[in-house]
Amino acid sequence: MTSFRSEFLERLRTRGFINQVTDAQGLDDLLQAGPASGYIGFDCTADSLHIGNLVSIMLLRHLQDAGHRPIALVGGGTSKVGDPSFRDEARRLLDDSVINDNKAGIKRSLAAFLDFAGGRTQMVDNAEWLDRLEYVPFLRKVGRHFTINRMLTFDSVKLRLDREQPLTFLEFNYMIMQAYDFT
Repeated sequence: MTSFRSEFLERLRTRGFINQVTDAQGLDDLLQAGPASGYIGFDCTADSLHIGNLVSIMLLRHLQDAGHRPIALVGGGTSKVGDPSFRDEARRLLDDSVINDNKAGIKRSLAAFLDFAGGRTQMVDNAEWLDRLEYVPFLRKVGRHFTINRMLTFDSVKLRLDREQPLTFLEFNYMIMQAYDFT
């Protein structure tokens, strides 16, 4: 598709934000039909965001400017486990007070780019649903859709194993917890 009917998608295309789209026509139709929601997730491992977050924040801003509903998802729950990606050792476990301080700092960072007034942007915390999960029912419902074989193919996992660095069961659970945000 060389151009889009959706103002939002066309803006992203002309600014070089789009590389691949699985169902361009379906997405264009959805965004033409009325306000849609989109989210980007941010883990609460630091009290502010960094330049690497800017492209995804700008995507949320363009979504908001086009009249859609951006959602900033903060990982209060996943931050309790720690993302193993791009790490050659386990992350230090953070306590709830540090995570809450980091969450407040992230909202301040996001407020420089996004309008939270009147519910124009929502900020949700995955701790709201992850902290309430019952472990065995969660594993039965969600865990059966993940294979260790597939997880072992991820670069972050292969790197740790190749270097004979420990990879904890807690860190393996991060992937499943993060995927649960989609439900």
